[in-house]
Amino acid sequence: MQISVTFRQLDPSEALKNYVTDRLNKFKRYLDEPVEAHVVLGLEKFRHLADVTIDNNGRIIKGKEENTDMYAAIDLVMDKIDMQLKKFRDKLRSAKGDRSRSVLPAVAEVEEAPALPAMRRKRLEVPALQLTDAVELMQGGHDDLMVFTNVASGSLNILYRRQDGSYVLAEPDLG
Repeated sequence: MQISVTFRQLDPSEALKNYVTDRLNKFKRYLDEPVEAHVVLGLEKFRHLADVTIDNNGRIIKGKEENTDMYAAIDLVMDKIDMQLKKFRDKLRSAKGDRSRSVLPAVAEVEEAPALPAMRRKRLEVPALQLTDAVELMQGGHDDLMVFTNVASGSLNILYRRQDGSYVLAEPDLG
């Protein structure tokens, strides 16, 4: 990580430079090399300003904060950068398919798959239940669908309630 620290209307301090460098080095785990970071520390009347710009392979991350204390301003701007990096990392983790930055061929862009409707993803635990227990849980609850592992057979089962009130047990073949 290449870090440059600039002081504006402020005496250069090795302690401030080391503090900024230590805080920025904690972000290495979120970033791909090469990384360039530009930090501008300034003073305007009584306000201490901290402005951070990180260039990570063309992805620019910026943050700017001011406070009455320089160290507090640095902490605030680093928290902002941290939140942006975590949000980006989570976005990468939730993305489907290949996560590399490779460019798709032009042919693949022409042949697009039909767009799916907006949907919500939900992770759930699959409890081990008897069929009778699953039916009782559905009768007592408001859910129209239950996924469970059948204790008797050890297989995954899906139990759902139809609009007419009857129940359907689906036993998918996972082979």
